[in-house]
Amino acid sequence: MDEIMSGINKLKSSGDFDKIDLSRLDWFMDELKIVKKEELLSKHPYKIWEGKNGKWCTYIPDEKGGRKLRYRNSKIEIENLVIKYVRNKIESPTVREVFDEWIKKRLDREEIEKSTYTRYQRNFEQNFSKIKNRKIRTISEIEIEDFLKDVIRDKKLSRKAYSNLRTLLYGIFRYAKKKGLVSYSIKQTVADIEFSKKEFTVNKHEDNERVFMLDEEERMTEYLMQNQDIMNLGLLLLFKTGLRIGELSVLTPADISGCSIHICKTETMYKGDDGKMHYEAKNSAKTFAGMRTVIIPKEYKWILDKIRHLNPFGEYLFMKNGERIRSYQFRNRLRTNCSRTNVVVKTPHAVRRTYGTKLYDSAIERSFIIQQMGHTDITCLEKNYYVNRKNDSEKEKMINQIKVI
Repeated sequence: MDEIMSGINKLKSSGDFDKIDLSRLDWFMDELKIVKKEELLSKHPYKIWEGKNGKWCTYIPDEKGGRKLRYRNSKIEIENLVIKYVRNKIESPTVREVFDEWIKKRLDREEIEKSTYTRYQRNFEQNFSKIKNRKIRTISEIEIEDFLKDVIRDKKLSRKAYSNLRTLLYGIFRYAKKKGLVSYSIKQTVADIEFSKKEFTVNKHEDNERVFMLDEEERMTEYLMQNQDIMNLGLLLLFKTGLRIGELSVLTPADISGCSIHICKTETMYKGDDGKMHYEAKNSAKTFAGMRTVIIPKEYKWILDKIRHLNPFGEYLFMKNGERIRSYQFRNRLRTNCSRTNVVVKTPHAVRRTYGTKLYDSAIERSFIIQQMGHTDITCLEKNYYVNRKNDSEKEKMINQIKVI
């Protein structure tokens, strides 16, 4: 609407339209202003009314998500107040407001899961503090470059962390462009930025932080065998199957058939409207490749039998006090067990990485390894999972056996 009126004004001042009836043109512009006014007023979430004292009233949303009663002497004055609010808040939103609208729509359309919604919110709070309260219209392309480079430096982002940040930046500014709030292509803007390798932090972890070394696995599994409550049996099952912790915590009796474990669910985590974290069983695997059947060695089937003996009537395999045992509870138990066995503290994913390494070191077919792990190809394991688990003395022994010509 503003663009149309601007174009008409240019036509009027050009001097090339002497034959145009300017009085009718003025009338048309006045009509446009009325339409624009009504359009803005229609976006106001509250009604406008005349109070008993003759004042005109309405509510204006406040910064805390509530509302405040405002009043003026005339209807025109209260409408002007509303129009000012709408122009400022709805037609010129902050980066934060565009982000909230964008992810809310994606969630409502079921384009993203609640867990993804929660992860996006956490990522935004961690990385967008510099620009989140800026009017998105006012952010130039050069400021996008400054913002990205500053965040990479200040937050010491790795390339992966930067990739997650960029996903949000693309989503926010693409959505803003569709709404006419910015004119530039955010993807092209970012593509034009030159990044050096030195700008990104390299997260280097020692081998004994990523997997259970040979002696550590021996101590841990021995401890789990000697302390067989239902949570320790669950951790022992991880060592013998390489399941993801989210897959373990939602297993049901129906998923077990002999030595086969059918993986068709995973745990999802999200922040609810009550502000608390919720952990739910999701009726699909983490990935398409994650939908699989995992085989447990026959000599360890007793682990499954013992779990069913401890929890014979439960909806899920792993339950305590009538509630499903959540993945974070297994994670906390593993951390405690590491301390008790003098093992470097590790996550359940280190157990999975240990299992994958052992499979890779074996002579079994790569196709079977892929199936057991729930990967799409062997390179995923090679790049992200495989670690040499031998200690220094064992490495020395190996190198001394090599004949140097």
